[in-house]
Amino acid sequence: MEFGNRLKHVRGIVIVQIEGYFTERFINLCKINNVKIWDIRNIVNGMIRFKIDISEFKKLKPIAKKTKCSVKIKEKEGLYFTFHKYRKRKIFLILTLVLLIVSIIFSTFIWNIEITGNTYISKEELMSALKDSGVYIGKNKNFIDNKDVTNNMRVLIPDLAWIGFEMDGTKAIVKVVEKTKIAEKDIQESACGNIVADKSGIITKIIPENGTALLKTGSYAEEGNILIEGVIYSKLMEPEYVTAKGIVRINKEYYFSKEYYFENTIKNFSNKIRYSIGVTIDYKEYMINYLNKSLKYDISKKSKKISLFGKVISFDLYQFNEYSQSCITKSKEEILEEAKVDGKNYIENEILPNTNLGNIVDSVIETEEIENGLIVNIKYTINEQIGKFVERTN
Repeated sequence: MEFGNRLKHVRGIVIVQIEGYFTERFINLCKINNVKIWDIRNIVNGMIRFKIDISEFKKLKPIAKKTKCSVKIKEKEGLYFTFHKYRKRKIFLILTLVLLIVSIIFSTFIWNIEITGNTYISKEELMSALKDSGVYIGKNKNFIDNKDVTNNMRVLIPDLAWIGFEMDGTKAIVKVVEKTKIAEKDIQESACGNIVADKSGIITKIIPENGTALLKTGSYAEEGNILIEGVIYSKLMEPEYVTAKGIVRINKEYYFSKEYYFENTIKNFSNKIRYSIGVTIDYKEYMINYLNKSLKYDISKKSKKISLFGKVISFDLYQFNEYSQSCITKSKEEILEEAKVDGKNYIENEILPNTNLGNIVDSVIETEEIENGLIVNIKYTINEQIGKFVERTN
């Protein structure tokens, strides 16, 4: 019974309110005439509400006439009323049907690839090997043989000890186990060699723990120079070849440069968003455009691409954020403050993460005037630890 009511709710139901002196007789006549009603509630004396299927509603008219009760529809629910509301919007219904069909088609393609278990084999290398094995974004998963994929991957990447491949909906899951490699640290512990500069800069500290320092504090180290030689010299004994160890720090210069303008046009978004759909065939876009040409929009697009009959087809969803433009004027001091913030963000997000224990020790700002603005150049001096172990070859 509960399932039947839910089915009726999807198809279309109405919540009916009856008023009169003979509401109980009204309910009894509904039962006698097999008019199915449910969720009967007594609101006040002489007023009752209940739910009824849309197909049964016409049967209430003769009953209401016999009992002299008034019948009012309070609410309408279900797909019947939704489609009836949009019956004149044929394009909307067609697009809904198209999107439903496209969604079903999309579910047969791979839209995401998840790789786990890799440490020293890069994700890019694995993705490239997967593509050569016939697994890539937009590939129809019905034409993929899991066994062939795993066999091809082992051939393409010899460092794989084991690989597992499976599909979860539209996501391809790749699990790998890499062959054990001797760590660089273990190689360094057992081999003779030197500490070599992997960056250029002025040496601020050089402390050899094992071996002989070839450069001094204050000297300039070029990339590739030997900093600490893996040799211990003695007047009484022959030179002893060892594993070079030590700490070397340098001051290295990095540069940030950007153009700034005194007058700038900014976008003021109104939070009014419109959507549209389209299709791109071989990079030629076809979009349903119903925008007001007198307004300005910031456009973003999300796409799903497939390859069909030798053509690249993309189904696109467009988002239009309405905005207006205004002009603001900045002073030289405001530009310099903005440049300092941008430069610091650049150093902290792009440079420092790629240094070894790096920190900013100095910064120098220079400006160059251009039309309606400035070029701001900032030189940062970063103190960082450098040096890589290179095994001795002779």
